[in-house]
Amino acid sequence: MARRISDVGEENEVAANAELRSLRREVARLRALVAANRETQDKLQRLATFPEENPNPVIEMNFAGTTIYLNPVAQVRFPDLWQLHLAHPLVQGLHFPFVADVNGAPSHVVREIQVGDSVYEQKICYMGEPHGNHIRIYVHDVTRRKHAEETNQKLLKRLVHAHEEERQRVSRELHDEAGQALTALKLSLELIHAEIPKGSKAVRRNLTEAIHLTEATKEQIRMLAHGLRPPALDTLGLNLTLESFCRDFSKRTQLAIEYRGTDVSELPDVANMCLYRTLQGALANVVTHAGATRVDVRLLHDADCVRLTVEDNGAGLGVGRKQSPAKESSGIGLLGMQERLDLFGGGLKVEQGASGGVRLLAYLPLREKA
Repeated sequence: MARRISDVGEENEVAANAELRSLRREVARLRALVAANRETQDKLQRLATFPEENPNPVIEMNFAGTTIYLNPVAQVRFPDLWQLHLAHPLVQGLHFPFVADVNGAPSHVVREIQVGDSVYEQKICYMGEPHGNHIRIYVHDVTRRKHAEETNQKLLKRLVHAHEEERQRVSRELHDEAGQALTALKLSLELIHAEIPKGSKAVRRNLTEAIHLTEATKEQIRMLAHGLRPPALDTLGLNLTLESFCRDFSKRTQLAIEYRGTDVSELPDVANMCLYRTLQGALANVVTHAGATRVDVRLLHDADCVRLTVEDNGAGLGVGRKQSPAKESSGIGLLGMQERLDLFGGGLKVEQGASGGVRLLAYLPLREKA
């Protein structure tokens, strides 16, 4: 049996592992590039008070929208600002005047704007007295960083897809190979048990224990296979799969779970798995950290978005305090949920529930973003 299981899909497993290693290396390289770009941006911010020496374009305009200053870099990169003023695509959409905040310090806004194939990040500052009322615009070309981030997102999506495909393969092999072999073993043991004379009590007892152990092992493998990739997700859909998971989880943990949901047919497969993993992690956190006796789980959707809420009656977050996933004591689990949801255009909110416990809200767009 062991040989059959190890032989099935061995070449696919080697190829999948090689692809995963390659994707991880590429993700690490891109993350290092993004970090280096951010470090460069921090250094440039320290030069912001010296526009003549700033290696990035610095532009000043009066409240009439007229260009009144370009530092040397801006004069080279955008000389037509002297003629086009607010009609230049780099500064289109600016609103005047800017006002100082209540302490008299210069106010500022930050925006991104695309000009042709380039993306620029702009810090737009109000320059009051004694500078003469006008605005100063610090321009930073973030095209490479944005392309790196987009490539990183695409690779991370591929990595998630590859992980889920590998889990699906292993789940099927466990169910089809190990599960069927254990079923055959149990039947064989039962046949042997029936042929043993009743007087051989010790042998019959040992066989009975072996049969029970085989059945327990089969059930453990079934649960492991379902945890890796629930077959119901492909046949019954997300709603019934989540309902079944809540029912099984409640039986295992004796935690009262009320589930209500609606069918969602428009979600792509990876989004279904994302919400399934989120519910897995959320209920595990409730058992580990909340000290709750009851959980309400809801799956709802509208024309654009599907929402999964998990609310318990446990210890909660503290009076009136919202919790960022990055600061939660069970942080790695919540961070993993947050990153996976973000990757597919969704998000995660954790806040105080109406019953004093924790309310977790996960949401995803109904159609996967490219």
